[in-house]
Amino acid sequence: MNNTLRTKIKKYSAFLLIAIIVASVAYLIVYKVSFLPNGYDIVEVQNDSITLKSFNVVGIEKNIKTVSFSEKDTWKIDAIDYEVNRQKEFLWILFVAVTMSIILFVYKLCNGMKLWKAIFESNIIISALPLYVIITSVNRIRDLIS
Repeated sequence: MNNTLRTKIKKYSAFLLIAIIVASVAYLIVYKVSFLPNGYDIVEVQNDSITLKSFNVVGIEKNIKTVSFSEKDTWKIDAIDYEVNRQKEFLWILFVAVTMSIILFVYKLCNGMKLWKAIFESNIIISALPLYVIITSVNRIRDLIS
């Protein structure tokens, strides 16, 4: 019993270490490198205008756009700021969840589990759920700047 407990602790601590590394790398990719596929990043915010950097599907900078608002529409600046931060948070969650699911999937396949059982137990399908929030945030940003 003592030996199995040690083995379980080693497996869980190794999994935890991998999760921390994946989360840290995903944070650097999203927040520091600004890898935002088909998304937006804020360059500058002023009283009545906001400058946004847009990215294409591959995550390469597409263009920089400055949007000015009237006195009564300045609330849109805060809404855009909120949506850009929300997009980044859920993109980070997506990267971590998908990467960890792929690692679990490969681990389960290597241990002899059948393909469909490994797919369901690694939660690959569920890990893609943050994609819905990212898409809605990007669409809301597009609506606010147009």
